[in-house]
Amino acid sequence: MGQLETPLVLVLEPQRALAEAIGIALRGAGLQVVSCRHAAEAVPAVAFHRPSVVVIDVGADDGHGWDVLAAARDHGHLPAIVLDADDDAAVRRAAYAAGADDVLPATVDPSDLAARVVALARRARPDAPGGTIHRHRDLLMDVSAHEVTIAGKPVTLTAQQFAILRVLLEAGGATLAREQLVSRTGALDDEPPSDRAIDLHVTRLRRRLGDDPHAPRYIEAVYGVGYRLAHGDGGVQEQVGADASTLLDALPDAVLVLDADLVIRFANRSTELLLGVPRATLSGKRCGAVLLCTSCAGAALDGPRCFGRAALGGLSQIHDAPAVVHGVTGPLPVSLSYGQLQLGKGDALVTVTIRPRTATAVA
Repeated sequence: MGQLETPLVLVLEPQRALAEAIGIALRGAGLQVVSCRHAAEAVPAVAFHRPSVVVIDVGADDGHGWDVLAAARDHGHLPAIVLDADDDAAVRRAAYAAGADDVLPATVDPSDLAARVVALARRARPDAPGGTIHRHRDLLMDVSAHEVTIAGKPVTLTAQQFAILRVLLEAGGATLAREQLVSRTGALDDEPPSDRAIDLHVTRLRRRLGDDPHAPRYIEAVYGVGYRLAHGDGGVQEQVGADASTLLDALPDAVLVLDADLVIRFANRSTELLLGVPRATLSGKRCGAVLLCTSCAGAALDGPRCFGRAALGGLSQIHDAPAVVHGVTGPLPVSLSYGQLQLGKGDALVTVTIRPRTATAVA
């Protein structure tokens, strides 16, 4: 359980009135609640949310509540409280044997239950150090610790906001339709899932992240479809660092910085002048789609003929390769040079220097 987040409790209780009473008591104790009515919903919810504590009516769905207790044990021995409608001694012994931390009758006062949940949550620890970490620009999510930071500063999110952000991070930049977000996050805090609810949660999430809807750094809307991680500019600071970007901007030659997929992550000011395209619109586009490189004879330099692909394939340095690119006034004869920009930990970006060729050089 992370220190930056309110503890999250997953409750499996098929009886609506009892589930609502338990939810009210838990929220009154300062906890967040994921409420499930069926074991088929609760089992994947345990794996996805990794709650601080699980409260389970093992009699749910004709005894399939036991499956949820098994899921809590299998996902890091999550603290679990079992509710037994019959207050049966045999059920109590079986629950303890299956890994339950406490067994209570379903008639327990919800306030007493909440107090026990708080005590369990206080003692809970992440099941293993070095769990799943997701990063996007300067945003970091530690799934096991249930923590989110931006530039090292903690960001407090609700359970639904955390779930939505996690799904988007796991999608790795792919666009997710609203119905996909609904199905993957489910209903939290008894809020019925809907497209409108997702829009509201995303709006609030972006506000918590300090995101600018007009120039998003973290989450962007895809009109008529849904949401994805922002593809926007941002490449200067995040990909090459402030010092390197300042140096590249000062160069008279046009320079592009590409990732391993030959996608543009940074373009300096000289590139903007050479190509006649605002550099903010270049980031996220494939290099070939922007430069439209051809040989001097007019053959397309793509696929295995792409110089960038050759640089990535081990030929790390290519100097003054003659080519023609699409410049501000049309086809432009240039010399292309390729190098590598080391980022540490074995990662590298490919740099492309574009120099217009003189009439003498062309001849």
